[in-house]
Amino acid sequence: MLKALSQQEKGKSDPNFQSLAATIRARPPMPIVFVYPGGVKQYQAECGTLCPYQPDKCPECATSGQLVKHGVYWRKPRDGEQVYWIAIHRWRCKACRHTVSALPDFLLRFRWYLLAVVSGVVVARAEQGASWGDLQAEAQGAPVVRTMQRWWQALGSQAGRWLGMIQAFLAQQDSPSPWLDPHGEAAQALSTLQALLGASGHLLAWAKSRWAALASYGWEDRLRFVWLWGSEQGLGRLV
Repeated sequence: MLKALSQQEKGKSDPNFQSLAATIRARPPMPIVFVYPGGVKQYQAECGTLCPYQPDKCPECATSGQLVKHGVYWRKPRDGEQVYWIAIHRWRCKACRHTVSALPDFLLRFRWYLLAVVSGVVVARAEQGASWGDLQAEAQGAPVVRTMQRWWQALGSQAGRWLGMIQAFLAQQDSPSPWLDPHGEAAQALSTLQALLGASGHLLAWAKSRWAALASYGWEDRLRFVWLWGSEQGLGRLV
């Protein structure tokens, strides 16, 4: 659904968008990220042997009907209180021979903690001005401050690139968006990371008006949606 739209828009004539898209396509392949509204506990209980998502085409070569199941690998994400043992399902493309994994949208690559935990920290820091001491007290030791600071630095290093793609996409798909008003909300952002969070909210609002599968997404799920959207754009790492 979102994938088909993404592929269509990559052919648009906007030179800034094309330049960004060309850079992105040169990066290493992304896993498939899919909507899973049930959360990590339900996924752990129900998705050990059966994946709830079946990709229709290879994200590498775009060939349809050539993906076959290729086993699983296991992840151990945590939420600050509990560690979960979950299966990540993989497919192999018979056309291009690439292997791709499918991540539920609550899970990031390269991070032990669930996306909701990461998002809660960076949003509190960027939009509410929470100090590291405040965040440490709230977290009660899990995650530790050093881990939260790594999330903050990693997202900050990616924020400009992701923000540029979101704004280019909104300009093509939702040109009346209040976010694009040069004297509006975007102009009030105090940092690139804060601007990324604001633009993400507008992108989610646009998407929710089009796809029923996003009904469970709320304002607090901005980064969760952007991770889903960005994976289909080939944007690479978010945090």
